[in-house]
Amino acid sequence: MRFLSSVLSLFVLVGTLLCASIVIAPAEESSGVNLQQEALREWHFLANGRTEFEISDPALVPRLLVIAAEQSGCDYKLDMKASPVRFVRFEYRRFAIVPCWGFSGSHELFELTNLKKPKLIVFPVFAAEGGFSTSSRPGVLTWKKETGILEAESSSDMGCTGRGRHTYRLSRTQPGLVLTRVEINKDDCGKNEWNTIWEAPPWHELTR
Repeated sequence: MRFLSSVLSLFVLVGTLLCASIVIAPAEESSGVNLQQEALREWHFLANGRTEFEISDPALVPRLLVIAAEQSGCDYKLDMKASPVRFVRFEYRRFAIVPCWGFSGSHELFELTNLKKPKLIVFPVFAAEGGFSTSSRPGVLTWKKETGILEAESSSDMGCTGRGRHTYRLSRTQPGLVLTRVEINKDDCGKNEWNTIWEAPPWHELTR
């Protein structure tokens, strides 16, 4: 009898765990669905049919984008007083250009293709000591819709010390950005002359 009682107790325990897993899984799935629906409602209300637009009120920034920006250390609320958040679209991909001036005087770029998971974009950049590096704050971003080109311009807090400009292309086949050109302006208090110091070669021609 004691053995039978132990077996029955084991069956009850297993049944309880199975029921718990059956209950928990739909709850988690439901939570994900609700998050997506909430993000979609928020986006449709904000965009109102537009594919590219700007907002200057911090209270209108989508909640999940707020979380992503705060996690990256971006003080967007203060910076939006001088520069709005800009939303742009490239084919099926959505992006938010968020001002994060701080000490670096830069924007941050978030991909919003998946509205419930805003993704901070990391840019390839030239390293001061030579070679390439990466940064999530490459400078002040300018979006050129007609060509699908993004320019990032950086400068020093010290006057007349020059500026740098990186040019990126949004890829139709890759999730990241393609660095195509690096330019410098040695004296931004003098002539506004940009000199190309690196440009991506046409790989298809080099590999023939």
